[in-house]
Amino acid sequence: MSKVADIIDRDVFQYQLAAIAEEMSAALRRSAFSPIIWDMLDYSCALVVPHGEMLAQADTIPAQLGILTYALRGIVKEIPLESWRPGDVLVCNDPYRGCTHTPDIVLLSPVFHGDELIAITATVAHHVDIGGKLPSTTAPDNLELFAEGLIFPPMHLVREGVQNETAFRFISANVRNPRACTGDIRAQIAGCRTGERRVAKLLERYGVERFKALASECLAYGERFMRNAIAAIPDVTRSAEIWIEDDVSSKAPVRLAVTVAIRGDEIEVDFSGTDMQRRNALNCPAASTCSMTLYAIRCVIGMETLSNGGCNRPISIKVPAGSFLNPHRPAAVGNRHYAQQAVADVVLKALADLVPERSAAGCHISFPSFRAGGFDTRKEVAERYGEARYFIVHDIIGGGMGGHASGDGLQAVDTHGGNCGLLSAEVFETTSPVRIRRSELIETSGGTGEHRGGLAMRRDYELLADDLMVSVFFQQGNDRTAPWGFEGGGPGRPAGAVLNPGAASERRLTSKEIGLPLRAGDVVRLESAGGGGWGEPARRDPSLAARDADERYA
Repeated sequence: MSKVADIIDRDVFQYQLAAIAEEMSAALRRSAFSPIIWDMLDYSCALVVPHGEMLAQADTIPAQLGILTYALRGIVKEIPLESWRPGDVLVCNDPYRGCTHTPDIVLLSPVFHGDELIAITATVAHHVDIGGKLPSTTAPDNLELFAEGLIFPPMHLVREGVQNETAFRFISANVRNPRACTGDIRAQIAGCRTGERRVAKLLERYGVERFKALASECLAYGERFMRNAIAAIPDVTRSAEIWIEDDVSSKAPVRLAVTVAIRGDEIEVDFSGTDMQRRNALNCPAASTCSMTLYAIRCVIGMETLSNGGCNRPISIKVPAGSFLNPHRPAAVGNRHYAQQAVADVVLKALADLVPERSAAGCHISFPSFRAGGFDTRKEVAERYGEARYFIVHDIIGGGMGGHASGDGLQAVDTHGGNCGLLSAEVFETTSPVRIRRSELIETSGGTGEHRGGLAMRRDYELLADDLMVSVFFQQGNDRTAPWGFEGGGPGRPAGAVLNPGAASERRLTSKEIGLPLRAGDVVRLESAGGGGWGEPARRDPSLAARDADERYA
């Protein structure tokens, strides 16, 4: 076979694998019970080779996709691949065994051809509640992992096609919505089974040896592509730092520091100088830190090819043990998303002037989160169901992306490791006693610049029942932590939250409000951060500046 034919076969094969991952994604989403999965899309699917590298992925949540290699390593340490059998499904959610935080449950299932393990299908999904002291499980003031709901060590959820009923009964007894939680786990199994069937079809088409050779070549091509892209950048070392709020164990913010060194066709990333772990749940486990580092590098280097584990081979990452980004077990990590978003932000900041044509100013990583739970005591609900129903709802809102060399930042999007959708008002009001009174862009919230930052958004939540337990979290709430401008661009507007805006009882909320006891009629307002501006404002196209003024963009 000619070299050209081999290249074509490899590329066709690579896209076939990606299509399988996307079909797994569709199966999971369509089978899921919880809006956080089927409406907000907080889940991911991938194919992995037995030695641990990712082979293909669906385009969903970067923060979840990047940890699957680490999760597989953690599982294999305790359940060796030699003991896996056809029909098995293994589960783990332990952040200190390669996972993210306890609500993100990882499932893996093997694909065999005869007695040979060929590939592994992987799904990970955020479960809206898996126990813990508050509805929605995570709370920033937790001190230890043991307060963050159920912890699954590596174990069989399904063994040779037979479901572990004891495990499912145990899960049901320890979560607030057992029907949704177990239903979402079964949706993940459906995603894995879809991947198994499709990979089996590819094995029929190519045969085992050709399949393995093409898979190996896909990974090798990913490595070659990244090494060539890195080698095109002169050898250089850059450092950056950013700050994020604590507001739980200390009023002092947390410092994240990074040094990025390009050496030939390799990149070294070192987080020395980052603060030590805190006595709260904002710490970030090592797998999430590495995942977001890899994401940030891919944003500016090597985006022209499909992502797989080969792309990560030229990258080494050092994260000091005991630091905020690699805490010692059993430090709590449930709200690690704020830190991992900051990991992407600080690495991108360090890379910005190395590849300015591919970089952006600081993005919203404020991640404003509204969580509520309790009994829906509205009369019409009790009459319809015969009793007050327990509910849990969880929402996050997007913000502004940073301006970049090619144009303005996007408005009101979930950036970096998130990529989640906004929970629709209709779903919100159908599933909970919460009314969405307002969802709007915030005028002039993007940083000024030749290319302005994207606009933040504002959302108001009105409670329709008494005695609800509400939590509100965000970051980037002051000028020191707000999204940064690049090359003379202005910073984005900080995030914030207000209780009962415009009323006599109006009160500004801190960045971590945990378990607020609110009543019917109370209104919570969340506001995200605007993106930073790119370039000197004086260089902005006059026609665009005029439009900005007319439409209150800037």
